[in-house]
Amino acid sequence: MTTTPRFHAFAAARRCLSALAIAAAPALLATALPAGASAPSERVSCTTEPRSRWISEAEVKRLFGVDKYVLVKFKVSRANCYEFYAVGREGGVVEAYYHPITGRLMKENRVGTEPRPGQ
Repeated sequence: MTTTPRFHAFAAARRCLSALAIAAAPALLATALPAGASAPSERVSCTTEPRSRWISEAEVKRLFGVDKYVLVKFKVSRANCYEFYAVGREGGVVEAYYHPITGRLMKENRVGTEPRPGQ
């Protein structure tokens, strides 16, 4: 099978767009999500149970669906929730909090048309 110059140009453009999306993702996360502390009514508190009782990080990442996003930042919040910030393939941003014992989605914020976490 031979490839044409048009194919190579398309492949190069696709690589460039992918690199651009990955490079721009941190800026999108920084501007699309609220800065600073949440209002008291918006705070999420998950558990005071010891981490030995929590589901694994791999399991909660599977529940969230990390493979559906271009960039995912994962951490444990101060309120002991599994917390995700993700940029989707279409440029939308998702912030989601999961209960570390039950794996239940506690709160989510979405900007754009990305799929809901776990779908």
